[in-house]
Amino acid sequence: MTIKERLKAFEKGALVFIRRWWRPVTCVWIAGTMAVHGVILPMQGKETDLTGLSLLVTATAGAFAVREWGKIKGISDAD
Repeated sequence: MTIKERLKAFEKGALVFIRRWWRPVTCVWIAGTMAVHGVILPMQGKETDLTGLSLLVTATAGAFAVREWGKIKGISDAD
């Protein structure tokens, strides 16, 4: 296998990996951010920016809505 063929195979594998996992990883990342800024920091008594937190909630709702819309339309993570 030549270097060019190996590079092409790696590129194809990387694209398949990214196309399959970017949505779930993004959703987990957003949920984690929400948990840290909305639950963990306030429980530790640290100040949190409520305006920023409300914008984070709005953005999170939008991100998850787009994901669900894609599922309804039949857009698969495996495409």
